[in-house]
Amino acid sequence: MPQTIELKLLKIINTLVVCGSVKTTAKLLNLSPAAISYSLKKLRNITGEHLFIRTRSGMKPNATAYELSQRYQKYFASDFEEQAPENHQDEKKLTIMTYSPVEMLLSESIAGLSQNSHKYRYVYLPYTINVNARLDNLVHQNAYIDIGAELPQDKAFSKVKLFTSDISILASINNTTIPENLTCEDLYHLKHAVWSSLGDYYCENMQISSAVKKYVQERKVAIVSGSIINMVEFCSRSDCIMLIPDVFIPMLINAFPVKRLELPAQLIMKHDCYMHFNNKITDNPVMTRLIDDIINSVKSTFTAQAT
Repeated sequence: MPQTIELKLLKIINTLVVCGSVKTTAKLLNLSPAAISYSLKKLRNITGEHLFIRTRSGMKPNATAYELSQRYQKYFASDFEEQAPENHQDEKKLTIMTYSPVEMLLSESIAGLSQNSHKYRYVYLPYTINVNARLDNLVHQNAYIDIGAELPQDKAFSKVKLFTSDISILASINNTTIPENLTCEDLYHLKHAVWSSLGDYYCENMQISSAVKKYVQERKVAIVSGSIINMVEFCSRSDCIMLIPDVFIPMLINAFPVKRLELPAQLIMKHDCYMHFNNKITDNPVMTRLIDDIINSVKSTFTAQAT
């Protein structure tokens, strides 16, 4: 693959990786969908690969597309550093890979810290459910921090559990046809919006696990997307429902006209969220203290919301 690719093509790849939709990418970049398709064809000729596969959940990038997206992000990160004033040269970048609700929690937590947090520039990378890609980003320091489902242990990084959360149903406050006390039968008749970036829910016994497996496989799915914001917005304007960890619900209820409903006792699920960090971070005492402060702040936020 040639080492030089036009910046405008990298921008298209990066935007499409983030939003997963040709139509949305075209809108964001003020281009036509045909122009996006032409650019992808041009990139296919350059790389010799189909960089994206069309799926039910949108345009799925391959490993090369992720690499080119990161190349675009690194270009602007280095360009920013070169242009920074002299009195900002000591500022450092903290690169984090996670999904958008955790970004929202982190932003709230970081804003509440009184010291050290202002010394860093926070760069969020688009989240992927591909375990190997997440491991590679951590090991090669493309991301110093990865927050999401638990990764297999590796000597290059360590991990801390941020929280365990129950799972609930999110629905529009205008959907008055949904009963307040949902039954399993109710759920099989309702249409679902599926957030594809987060499906690693688990159960605490075999009987519930079997019931959950049947429910997940047989439920009516209306739409699938990697964007939780799109899914919540869709649910707020339709009769669809979605599964979501309780920890994210308060801030989503504040931002969208949605409400929380409890799952039936036969379908109780949980979700664990871990912070993974490259061990080289521990060489920097200031950054280590900052991350500890962030961890404690996120845990405190979760505890407050859980009560």
